[in-house]
Formats: sequence, C-alpha cells, structure tokens
Amino acid sequence: WLKWSQSEQLFSFEQLFPTIENRRPLQDAVVNLVDRITSPAIAIIEAPMGEGKTEAALFLADRWGLAPGPRGFYIALPTQATSNQMFSRVTNFLSSRYENKLVHLQLLHGHASLSAEFQVLKESKEKEPIQIKSVHSDGECCEGEMNVIAAEWFTHRKRGLLAPFGVGTVDQALLAALQTRHVFVRLFGLSHKTIIIDEVHAYDAYMSKLLERLLEWLAASGSPVVLLSATLPKSKRTALLQAYYRGLHKTKNSFDTSHLEQTYPCISWANHQEINTYSIAVSPEITRTLAIEWVNGQIPQDEEQGFELGKKLQSALADGGCAAVICNTVKRAQDVYKQLKRYFSPEELDLFHAKYLFKDRDEREKRALKHFGKDPETNAISNPKRPFRAVLVATQVVEQSLDLDFDLMVTDIAPIDLILQRSGRLHRHQRPRLPNLTNPTLWICRPEIEGEVPKFDVGSTYVYDEHILLRSVLALAKYPQIQIPSDIEPLIEACYGEVNCPSDASVELQNQWQKTKTELEKELVEMQNSAEQVTIPSPYSAYDILELCNRRLEEDRPDLHPLLQASTRLSEPTVAVVCLLPDQYDQFNWDEKPDLPQTQKLLKHSFTLQHKSLVFQLLGKFDKDVYPTTWATSALLRNYRLLLLDKNACWYDDDGKYQICLDPELGIVINKLS
Repeated sequence: WLKWSQSEQLFSFEQLFPTIENRRPLQDAVVNLVDRITSPAIAIIEAPMGEGKTEAALFLADRWGLAPGPRGFYIALPTQATSNQMFSRVTNFLSSRYENKLVHLQLLHGHASLSAEFQVLKESKEKEPIQIKSVHSDGECCEGEMNVIAAEWFTHRKRGLLAPFGVGTVDQALLAALQTRHVFVRLFGLSHKTIIIDEVHAYDAYMSKLLERLLEWLAASGSPVVLLSATLPKSKRTALLQAYYRGLHKTKNSFDTSHLEQTYPCISWANHQEINTYSIAVSPEITRTLAIEWVNGQIPQDEEQGFELGKKLQSALADGGCAAVICNTVKRAQDVYKQLKRYFSPEELDLFHAKYLFKDRDEREKRALKHFGKDPETNAISNPKRPFRAVLVATQVVEQSLDLDFDLMVTDIAPIDLILQRSGRLHRHQRPRLPNLTNPTLWICRPEIEGEVPKFDVGSTYVYDEHILLRSVLALAKYPQIQIPSDIEPLIEACYGEVNCPSDASVELQNQWQKTKTELEKELVEMQNSAEQVTIPSPYSAYDILELCNRRLEEDRPDLHPLLQASTRLSEPTVAVVCLLPDQYDQFNWDEKPDLPQTQKLLKHSFTLQHKSLVFQLLGKFDKDVYPTTWATSALLRNYRLLLLDKNACWYDDDGKYQICLDPELGIVINKLS
C-alpha cells in the first residue's frame, strides 16, 4: 500500500467521464475551483439531487491524487445497498482511469463477501496470473485482463482501508475515530488518502460528533475530504468546516464564519490558504415546482371502510404510471402493502425493505432498479423494462443514492430534509409522462390532529425525533408547493435552525413545541456526551491515543455490554441471524467448519434482528442448536445465531411469547403471541 504510485498524467473532466455530454453547473464550478482548492482541504458540496455530485467529487479526488498527492481514495456511504451500487460505478471509473495499471479496490461492509461484483474482482486475480512480486507492488496488466482487482490480503478484518481504493459504509471510516485496540491501523489506512463521504445530512448528533473528530485527524494527517449533501443545515456545515480547520492548524481555536454568507446550492471549502464559499447555479431540468398534497394514509380499523390511500392511488394511476409509497417503518410498509393488494394486481405491486433475508433483499433491490431505474443494459433513460403501471412500497432503503425514478410519490411525514431527499426520486429522469402525472407531485400522509397538535404514530417517533417532526409539519403547512432549489434552504433552517414556535399558535401547540424541544435538547446533549466518551482525543491533544486514552472498545462483539462496544451508531441492540428451513439445514455438515462457499450460502439466508427481547435472548445462547460450535472459529459467522424454522417457516422463542415468520412476500414478520 505504500508503493502505490500515483498518476502524473492530468485528466480533464471530459476524459474522466466521456459519457457525460454536457457538464452540470456544479461540475463546471468544481472544474473552475479545482486549482484554488488545494490539498489538503475539505470541500462541502451541497446541491439538489441529480446534479452530478459524485462525478464532481471523483474529479476533485483524481486531481488531488496526482503525484505527489494523496494515495487513492475511500468513498463512504450510509448503507450497504448504496455502497454496492457505488462500488460498481467506481470499478468502471478506475478501470477507465488506470487502464494500464493494476489497481486494488476494496468493498468494505458486513456483507461484502456476498457482492457479486466484488467476487468478480477477486476471481479475476485467481483465474489469470498477474505479475505481482508482492501485494503492494505495481504490476503491468496484460491485454484483456481486469485491471481493478481485490487483493485477498486486504479483505481481512481491519486491513481493508489499507488498500489504495475503497468503497464502503461510513461506519468503516468512523471506526478510525473510536477508542479501539487497533485504531492506528484504520487511521493509517485513511491517512494521505482522499475521503469522500456521501449523504452527510443523514447522520444524527452522535454520528456527527464522531465525524467531526475524524475530520480533525484526517486534516492533521494530510487527507483531503469531500462531503456531499443535498440538504445541510448551516450549523452543521459550519461545524464540519471548523472541525477540519482545527485539525489542519492543530488548534482548539475556531475561525470567524461571518463572511461565509452564500445561497444554496454552494461549495464551501477550507485549506491552508483560505476558508471560503461559492454559490453555484443549477441545471434547468433541476429547477422545478414540487406540488405538495396532504393525504390520508391511515390503515383502516374496519376492513369494510376501504383504504383511502389505495383508492386515491388507484384513481391517479388509472391510465398507467409508476408510484412509490415510502414508509417510516418496516411494519408500516408491510401493512400498507397488504392494504394496496385490494387495489392493484400482484404484477403491479412490490415491496422493498431491510427485513428480508439477504438474498431476497438483494433480489428486490435489483428488481426495483430494473423496473424504476435506467435501462440496465444500456444505462439509457428509456427503459423497456419499466412497467406500464406499478406501485413500489418501500422504507428508507430507496431514500438515498439509488437511481430510481417515479411518476408519483407518497411519503409518511418525516424530517423535512429527508422528505426532500425522498422527492429526489420523483421525476428524476427526463422521460415522457402521462398528462395527469406531468407535474411532480408529492403526497404526504398527514398525521392525526388532536385540537391543533399533530399526533405522530409510535413508529415515526421511534425513528425520528418528535420535535423535528413537529417543525417539519408546521413548515410544510406553509408550502402548497416547493420551488427547487430556492425553497430548500429556508425549509431546512425552519426545521433545524434557531426558530421559535409560530406566534399565532395555540397555547396547546406552544406547550407541545416547548416540551418536545426540551426533550430534543436533552437528547442531543446525551448523544454528544456519549460520543465524547468513546472518541480518541483530538490530534492537538497531549494524550496518548494508544494507551492513556484508549478504552480498547471491541469492534465486533455484539454479545458484550454496549458500553464495551465500538458503536458508530446509537441504536437498539441487534443480532445477526441465519434462518434455515429443515431441508436447507440438512444440506450442511454441522460437524465441520464451513468453507467460504458454504459460508456465503449461509449468509444469503441472514438478516439483522432488532427486537430487544429476542436480541438479548439470542445473544445469551451458546448451545449448538442456536450457535453451532463450528461457527465460533469462522471470522464471518462467529457473531451469528441460527434460527431453525419449522415446516411453516416459523421460529418460536423459549418463552413462547414471540414468533418469527419468513413470509415470501412480506419478509420477516414478528408476532407477539402472549
């Protein structure tokens, strides 16, 4: 990894991205500013969805990476699904950029070994011998061989970031800021490498604090950073710039932000020479009016009543069209899907969420991309596989980074930045629309109102903070339509900025505002304190990060108490499980340690269980019917538990209180029996 030799040949934007016929204004701005934003630097790119932020970031990384600049890059994304999609794009980019050099590229997340593209890269090394004296030496590729490979050595735990190029979840990068035993390995892997972090707005106060500490260390170690976001509050933008500035100058002091007044969209940056910002234009096709319509999305208590949202969707799609219904929880998505079956045929209706077995989730993700994305063969907007009429019911899995396009969208109420993010999948591609679907329209499921106070369902307040939901409802109520991009910044500030409850609000509403605000402020303080307790000291600190200030938190021990784990996200405890039917169970020899093909086969039947009662019950089990003895020595399986389903595809806990069922349509369904 030390002997990766950077290119000395300067490539233009057009050479790096030959398929892009006309650069977007954002990309023009990056090309014009690239000589001014010198490495090491942080660049925060904020622009609406679909403006080509990824290409702009790769252009910056490539220009910074010219010898003797940073060695390669790591692209961090919020989820495994978005990482897999980005991995494919980066593979193509590197294959074209370094067509005469051997390039090591890694996919880094928990299910990376199951990625088909990743396997192709690994196997290309095995099938055709390439002249490599050692894993870090430069080899010349022969004609016809793949020039982007995944070196086996790098795939071991903790080593993945040492590869010159990587794509994976943001968690892999954030671990470099936590007090773990081998934190220096991850820090070394990220040092002098360009770090690109996407969807920055999606991180809560805990993750944001980890990110700020990571930025300090990246700046101190000479690693340039590109942060990408469609929607970012001013306070968060300033905090991220300040963190990098502190690391760059190894100081506790902050810089004056009074001169950083700009309009969205913009590029902000900080390096040794300056701290500045630059407002940019947007593409004409991005400028649009988004109509807002509030609808009733309540599940009826009486089946005879009918599902009002189903009737409305059926009418709107009477002449055809593709719609998405985005729900805040898996349970809500399953319930909505079951209701919509009364209004659409099985061929017209699909469900996609995170609680499927890995193989089924992967299949549904690919099906969604095939039906609602670009042509999978030609990458053209005109997609012959696009259905005449279809409804995709989904959760947040379609909210970020997936290139999907819908004629109509329905969403549960959520924080305003995430609603805007979801709307980025509405009329995303320039394709012909039916007359009644010509104007992009977002239907928002309105919450119940008691008096004048919105009452949010338990699922939504479990996922999102109630005060932010309240602010979002009140802000959106003033916008029968949203002008993109001009209305984005005021909406974001109305949700996250320093604002008061509307003066004309009722006493009841003002009391609810203050109550939820106090609860949020308390929670934010707790999150930030939790982050401070687990992060390594700042690079300008006198403390020793290896000894005096290192709690040696465990990276991969879910059975330990949460206080002993290196957590990149504050969430309920989880356990990874493998679900097998009796005939599938009989296909394995449980007395032998599974080899890699068998392990991959088992992991395809896995999912992550997040149910407090069942999680603690399973984590405490080590008997061989739930924790096979041969799994203990498997790096990939040692933290999994086995659920042997009965012939009806169900499993029951020891107390007989809960039932986990594997439904071919709905996915994982958890029922409380008593």
